[in-house]
Amino acid sequence: MKTLILLPLILWLTACASIENSLFNMGLGVERALSGMEKKSIDVNGETWVYLEANAGENKPVVVMLHGFAAEKDNWVRMARSLENYHVIAPDLPAHGESYFDTDAYYGFDKQSLRLAGFIQAMSLKRFHLIGNSMGGGIAGLYTFRNPHRVLSLGLIDAVGFYGDEPSDVEKALEKSNKNPLIVTDRDGFDTLIEYAMHQPPFMPWPAANVLARRAMARQQANEQVFEHIYKEAQTARYSGGFTHAFEKITVPTYVVWGDQDRVLHVSSVEKFFKHMPNVQVDVLPQIGHAPMLEVPELTAKMFDEFWTSLDTQGMASN
Repeated sequence: MKTLILLPLILWLTACASIENSLFNMGLGVERALSGMEKKSIDVNGETWVYLEANAGENKPVVVMLHGFAAEKDNWVRMARSLENYHVIAPDLPAHGESYFDTDAYYGFDKQSLRLAGFIQAMSLKRFHLIGNSMGGGIAGLYTFRNPHRVLSLGLIDAVGFYGDEPSDVEKALEKSNKNPLIVTDRDGFDTLIEYAMHQPPFMPWPAANVLARRAMARQQANEQVFEHIYKEAQTARYSGGFTHAFEKITVPTYVVWGDQDRVLHVSSVEKFFKHMPNVQVDVLPQIGHAPMLEVPELTAKMFDEFWTSLDTQGMASN
């Protein structure tokens, strides 16, 4: 009898999920179209990378954007809308979004930066601006350390690189419990993630939150594996100076943008970028969290456009 009662409920929930997914995908398609971004894929050493691209084939400066942990390429769509003067490329990093994931692979910062080098080569990119948020910032920094001749400028948005003097709320949560607030295991966990990741989260129309929560839950295994790798590497670097040794040798123009309400990576980290990087400019945004490109996309785009334009004016950057 219970089976007969549960079956219609299961079918109804499945139908609802299907409708929500369809509506979400339609909305996502509109968001991408408004930004002129098209989804594409490319084979890199036998593995598939999926990415978004805008203004391809036009003679515009190239900007490569790298998302953070447990995020994906669409994090950049609204910021890209205000970068119509640039050729924008935003990939899903390996083990994220629609790009490949291998349970036997290692996804630490250093290995991911080497994979990024393969993607850059496959895309035939010669010179470009490189931006990374959070985990993506750490990867971008290590790539720049090894390939300074390719990077016109480095953009670090609330990026992994240096530990601040104050622990973040995420660090405190990890010390108190084995439950990681950045990894979604149920519907409530998605709301928790948003609370930690953003101080001014953008409006998400129905059914975006439900769909994104299901997608995050489906990637739980991949997220746990990636976090284990990057956390171990970051902790090792914390005591060995690993990131410092690399970042202090980066001489390309670097722009650091940070939200002063960041709960993932404390804003006190900013001082370390000033201290250790020789060619850095920093802006701290009031009342913004860990993801300025999502919370204030137009402002973030404007700030980077002004930074890049200043480099052109100084004769430091050309495509």
